[in-house]
Amino acid sequence: MPLTIETFPSGPPPTNAYLVSDPATGEALIIDAPPEVTGPISAALQRAGVQLTRIVITHGHWDHIGDAAALHEATGAPLVGFAGVAEKLRHPAANAPVAIPPSDLDATLADGDLVQLGGSTFTVMHLPGHEPNSIALYSAADRMFLGGDVLFPNGHGRTDIPGADQATMDHSLARLKDLPDDVVVYSGHGEPTTIGREKHWLASKS
Repeated sequence: MPLTIETFPSGPPPTNAYLVSDPATGEALIIDAPPEVTGPISAALQRAGVQLTRIVITHGHWDHIGDAAALHEATGAPLVGFAGVAEKLRHPAANAPVAIPPSDLDATLADGDLVQLGGSTFTVMHLPGHEPNSIALYSAADRMFLGGDVLFPNGHGRTDIPGADQATMDHSLARLKDLPDDVVVYSGHGEPTTIGREKHWLASKS
């Protein structure tokens, strides 16, 4: 059976959390924890009757970690992400427009690591540029790319903010241009896209 995915836009600004489930095994994972998402996701988990295996944080910006502590406490699932995200979780941005309780990673992910979800395998891709600790999960078999703010329809995460760098972003995006056209990109904000729809501008990255 194919994976199922449910989107939970939450928080100011609307930031997507994703619940990805394997119906065949009843296992699931969550991508990102924006503010105020714990209630809706907890209800969805109860309705679906799935076992949450991990909460994956794509990067350390406040709008993606606002409910990390609450979601971890509510579900008991391990909180995982790139090693550098740990500092952001322990010391959330003081200037964030919402209060963010501190949390910590239970395990770290590095470029090339494999994340198992039932019968599916995701490869971890470290894709800095928008934020130094940005990662994505890519399943070639499921044609699925969960990349936070790495790639949007017709664009990518901002590089005019502290910690961001356009040249690094371009290098990360160059890794995506050879992925199959039918890979669906689930972005951190807004609607999904596909690699094929973005090829016209990804092809210029190096």
